[in-house]
Amino acid sequence: MHIKRRGRTAFLYRSRWVAKGTAGNSHGYAVQTYVGGMPENAGGIPTALAEKLTDAEQEFVEVRICGPAREAASRARQEADRRDADPLWRLVEARRLVDEAVERSQRQRVPRDSWQHIADSLSRLNVFGATAPRPQAEPADPLSVALTAMRAAATAVRDGAIGSAPTTGARTTRAYALWAQIAAEVDGTANDSLLSALQSRGFVKRRKG
Repeated sequence: MHIKRRGRTAFLYRSRWVAKGTAGNSHGYAVQTYVGGMPENAGGIPTALAEKLTDAEQEFVEVRICGPAREAASRARQEADRRDADPLWRLVEARRLVDEAVERSQRQRVPRDSWQHIADSLSRLNVFGATAPRPQAEPADPLSVALTAMRAAATAVRDGAIGSAPTTGARTTRAYALWAQIAAEVDGTANDSLLSALQSRGFVKRRKG
């Protein structure tokens, strides 16, 4: 018996040798007789097919088809169980998606509270191994902090975070009062302003006259 595989099906054939001269033939040749087919991943011989096979043929099919199919199915189940229990590939996939979200957020901002639950979930991860001490962070550049805060404030105002000024009396609003304080702190009209601090350290020249 031999097997021919096409697609996911195994087809079984019996071979019979016809000797020279036994049927008026000038030379010997093999005759193949189709017996039946079965899925190549079958873990057992289908009943209808088994009834057509001799004991030796059934053993042949068990060794060549059914045994390897059962082993492959067992390995697949073990791999599926291992993957189901493994948190690391999920973290790798999550990082990939977060990196994609970060890149896209440069064009379309996201609400702050939309990712807070992700941070909360990560804080509950059960981890092992010593955590390397974090390097001492360098003091933040105060001018960079101020610039970032100003840009964030400008974006928030443009997006409507404080609404719009009334048609009259805009200078009586809290927004105008705060802006006046900010301007004074920056341009030097307030005591101990940022401008005067930079001038005292020689970064900015004082105006003459």
